[in-house]
Amino acid sequence: MFNFIACPDLSGKHRAAGKLKFLFTIILFASTLGFSQGWMHSGNFNPDSLKPISVSGKIIADSSMMNGMYYLDINNDNTPDYMLNLGPVWYKPDSISTLRPKVGDNVTISGGLYDGMFSIPMIVVDSINGSFWRSGLDSFWNNMGTHSMMGGMNNNMMNYSFGFNHDSLHSVSLTGKVMIDTTFMYYHYYLDVNSDGVPDYFLNFGPPWYQSSSNASLPANGQAISIKGGMLSTGFMKMVIVYQLNGTTWMDPSQVGNHLGGGWIHSGMMQAQKFNDPFDSTSWMSVNPGWHQSGMMGGGMMPDSLYCQILAAFPQDFPDVSGQSAFAGYEIGVFNPDGTNNMMQSGKMGGQMSFNSQTNFQLHFNNMQTAGFNVNVNNLKVKYWNNQNNSWVTVSNSVINTSNNTVTFSQSLLSSYVILTADKATTGIAKDKNLLPENFSVKQNYPNPFNPSTTIEFTINENSNVNLSIYNLLGQKITTLINQPMSAGAHSVQFNASNLSSGIYFYHIAIHSNKLDAGENSKVMKMELLK
Repeated sequence: MFNFIACPDLSGKHRAAGKLKFLFTIILFASTLGFSQGWMHSGNFNPDSLKPISVSGKIIADSSMMNGMYYLDINNDNTPDYMLNLGPVWYKPDSISTLRPKVGDNVTISGGLYDGMFSIPMIVVDSINGSFWRSGLDSFWNNMGTHSMMGGMNNNMMNYSFGFNHDSLHSVSLTGKVMIDTTFMYYHYYLDVNSDGVPDYFLNFGPPWYQSSSNASLPANGQAISIKGGMLSTGFMKMVIVYQLNGTTWMDPSQVGNHLGGGWIHSGMMQAQKFNDPFDSTSWMSVNPGWHQSGMMGGGMMPDSLYCQILAAFPQDFPDVSGQSAFAGYEIGVFNPDGTNNMMQSGKMGGQMSFNSQTNFQLHFNNMQTAGFNVNVNNLKVKYWNNQNNSWVTVSNSVINTSNNTVTFSQSLLSSYVILTADKATTGIAKDKNLLPENFSVKQNYPNPFNPSTTIEFTINENSNVNLSIYNLLGQKITTLINQPMSAGAHSVQFNASNLSSGIYFYHIAIHSNKLDAGENSKVMKMELLK
């Protein structure tokens, strides 16, 4: 079945920079199946479903495939015992000490075991010989500092908060072709500016649930684009926070700011200082005057100045969230003038610190997050991580506003991890709170599940502006099917998902009536692509 011979080392220029960490999908270097780019575009799975494994053996490879495929031979009989998921051939970890293994190397591989679909089990590789390779869970859009995520599959990840340790943003205008790493459940986007098949820039479009005010859609793999944005060097490759895509506004640069949402507080300040998440100005923390404590803090005096930061992250990055029904997560960072994070203890995040005054918080979420996790916001709770007893504690004074999807509360105790939780909804369909069924109706797509096409039908009772868009599991917009005025009556549109992975998707329809007082009504419905 396999032709196992020595193949060229794949660790040279084709392993050019690219920090790729997040929810993995299955990699299959199989030209016989027609996947010429070297990895599959389907078969997504969550790393939480993988069984941790660590095994030693010799690297062998099948050179008959276009890019080669790595395997591990554990009993030295030149027969593969495990398939190794190492990512695209150009993937390189941010740790310069970790190299892609060579044929014949004896290595110890640690990662997650996926035993199904293939004739031999596959290992999603986390580390090679004890050195970090890549992580199964990662809020990749936050990788804008000089830190390294040294996690794995055990929820022992280091911080995303980077404080003031980042380069200044430089305005850039770039053109090139989009490269998408589809070995993650939620795609990572790159730009190849010289058409050599190797990414030159990481494109930061914000978190998967980010929604552009201009209703722009993310680009397709191989698409020629022009962008404007703010560039910084993060240690693994140049990153561009995208402000404009093909001349259309994607993100307001003033929201990101020079300090990527964070800023300084001082002991003698007279006014509250407010800091927002760089990708969502409606998620913020506001530190009040009088915060400074003159006493001891962590074995030393509290500095007169601290740098504060709040970042949205995947709740799955945080410890012990299983069973919490967490659908949104936030990380709080508080840094000393020497750059150390007060929220880190023993080299890991999860710490707490007390201020002398209350800090006000507002945390924002959107309907795509609640739909993706299928939760009912009517019983929403906010919780913070208590590292003293390793448990999640419910904030008792939180105020939930379901009209604008925000949670507000005040605390003098700051915790590095905060999550929003809610009970599961009774159905798998998320309904917008402003839905007026008498004005329009939407049918369940058919067929459902589908492969690769499905039909979406809706009826509007009067002439209206209609927007119909497709989103993935956590609200990343895939495409817009309709965005135009439409006449009253029944309508249908076909959605072709031949270029998408198997999984759960949502279609969101928003109807804006021409009547001045009608407002906008919308609905989100779930569908399943099964290839």
